[in-house]
Amino acid sequence: MTTHSNWHAFADSPFPWERDALDFVRDRLPSHEPYRAWSLFEFIPLDGTVNEVDLLVFAPYGLFLVEIKSRPGR
Repeated sequence: MTTHSNWHAFADSPFPWERDALDFVRDRLPSHEPYRAWSLFEFIPLDGTVNEVDLLVFAPYGLFLVEIKSRPGR
């Protein structure tokens, strides 16, 4: 696993497929500005629901919200 000062993890995933996916992106994310990433955080909008974000990535060409899913099998 590569460590970047621009990667901010707020929690550790209990799911191996989620950890693998986050490691995959983190290892390929450029470690220089303006690239930034925030993983596994929650927010509460005005309606009071709790929402989890798997990964939010900021890059020169956009802001990306990544939802990690797993589909076992071949």
